[in-house]
Amino acid sequence: PTETETKESLDAFVDAMASISREAHEDPEMVHHAPHLTALRRLDETRAARHPVLRWRPEVTGG
Repeated sequence: PTETETKESLDAFVDAMASISREAHEDPEMVHHAPHLTALRRLDETRAARHPVLRWRPEVTGG
């Protein structure tokens, strides 16, 4: 909800949307094929359906 966001974060969001709008008008193919950089290429929906994560736990990093 917008009530929980700062004016600065809302302004940054508006700037990002305006940039995407400009890109869409200047080079529609680039926006059509977005996103270009993602953490995962393809999600394993079968695994997610068979082994759902029903509770969040912080990941353990390191040893």
